[in-house]
Amino acid sequence: MKKIKFSYKSLAFLSLISVFTTSCDKDFTNIESGLEGIKNFDGLSQSFPLVTYTKSATPFSSSPNDLVGIQTNNLSSGFLGVYADPNLNEFGRTTASIVTQIIPNQFNPTFGTNPVIKSVVLNIPYYSNALETDEDGNTTYELDSVVGDTSVAFKVAVYKNNYLLRDLDPSTNFEDPQSYFSNQEDLFYSQQGELLFEDNAFKISNSETKVMNPNDTSQILARYAPSFRAELHDPFGANGSFWNDAIIALEGGSELTNANNFTNYFRGLIIKIDPDGIATNGSLALLDFSKATLTLDYTNDEEIEQEIQDESDDVTRLIFNLNGNRVNLLKTTNNTVDLNGDPNAGDDNLYLKGGDGTMAVIDLFNGYTEDEEGNLIPSLEYFKSKKNKWIINEANLIFYVNQNEVLGDEPDRVTLFNLKNNEPIIDFYLDGGISTTSPIDSKTSFSEVLDRDSNGNGVKYKFRLTEHINNIFLKDSTNAKLGLYIASNINIAQTSKIQGSITDEEDETVLTKIPSTSVLSPKGTILHGSKSTLPEGQRAEFEIYYTKPKN
Repeated sequence: MKKIKFSYKSLAFLSLISVFTTSCDKDFTNIESGLEGIKNFDGLSQSFPLVTYTKSATPFSSSPNDLVGIQTNNLSSGFLGVYADPNLNEFGRTTASIVTQIIPNQFNPTFGTNPVIKSVVLNIPYYSNALETDEDGNTTYELDSVVGDTSVAFKVAVYKNNYLLRDLDPSTNFEDPQSYFSNQEDLFYSQQGELLFEDNAFKISNSETKVMNPNDTSQILARYAPSFRAELHDPFGANGSFWNDAIIALEGGSELTNANNFTNYFRGLIIKIDPDGIATNGSLALLDFSKATLTLDYTNDEEIEQEIQDESDDVTRLIFNLNGNRVNLLKTTNNTVDLNGDPNAGDDNLYLKGGDGTMAVIDLFNGYTEDEEGNLIPSLEYFKSKKNKWIINEANLIFYVNQNEVLGDEPDRVTLFNLKNNEPIIDFYLDGGISTTSPIDSKTSFSEVLDRDSNGNGVKYKFRLTEHINNIFLKDSTNAKLGLYIASNINIAQTSKIQGSITDEEDETVLTKIPSTSVLSPKGTILHGSKSTLPEGQRAEFEIYYTKPKN
């Protein structure tokens, strides 16, 4: 067998290589090693105790009556709809609305002679996949990132927003970005202006939208992938002159000369969901704002003279994007999850929910381990006593789904953050297996995709936190508590602020942020906790595999 020289530096290098290598074998298998100078090895493993418990991701800042939220402005996507997970009744019902700026794609527009508005269409695509297109050009789509029963209708309305969404925070002398939070609906709803659209029976649909020629209804002028689509102009309604007064009449004015002037003048839209009257679970969709538009289509004497009817012609259109400041308002009601988990004994169940939901705290090495003399000593003390005696090959953390409580459709991915610094653990960064087109397949060495049984029900989540444990073992890093969160996109390391903070006086853990990927996840799950009364195969597991030289 080929021999290599061994050092802790080489170990770090080998560990780095290992996290970039994807193994088809999901469970650890002991391997032999031929390290020069040490002839014989034992491949061994040791289970260590841990304590896990549920914690709110949005802690109360001073009292239980405080309104507490998560920062939801400037996220890449946003939720719209009303939804109660039928498998997780404890989580209650979440209503998701949106406040967004609109910004013209061109400035100093000229509208020609006698401009007349034809339509003002707001179009925000859902995430979807095209399955097939028939010979007539009709495309069948499958929706992605939509949960719930899309046959259930709910009420949606679009209003003008009169509240200024600032980019910078005046309380920091305009040096820091302004944060807006999921619970600030009263702030925005008190500033809602004219009603521009209302649908009392709106449904999330996977159908494409066809724009027909008004003069020839057999001619399709344009097709759009499934989206939230609303006509905001009703010339015969109470606000029939709204867009003419708000936009067309401003030609030549300073309001249309740059983005700052415009967003200070026209402060955006409120897309408001009303959950009243929905007796069933409803549905929730993640919207792709990178492709969202508001299109103001008008005609004028010049266009009429030229008889332009081509939908692709944009000479008489003003298009707005929705890439400015934006807030996702999330309101959860009837949540009965116990958010006061037991940090000493741990919990039987761990409740994880995205959005303004819940997380689990993980306290590794919390408990006692029997040493070689039969004495019970603190587990972390026992572990550190093996420095220079053990070589850590792998460290695994496994959580089992409580299949008695969850009936399917669990989230595919979860992630671990260090609650000491509010960042992912080092193994996250060292896993270079990233897929931008299929995030579900990313970083599977660090956090495996949910293992499911033959019926598609979730069984377990598995983490490899080898380098995190090696840092505790070799570098005396702090054994910080970890946070377990739902992850909609495992690639995302961005965090979102919370109002207030969680402080653990014992180890000075301060939680001020949570992963943005959790905020953007509509799903939840229930896992078995770490209580010693739970049987093996259900109880959370923390196991370290190591090599021990034979003397």
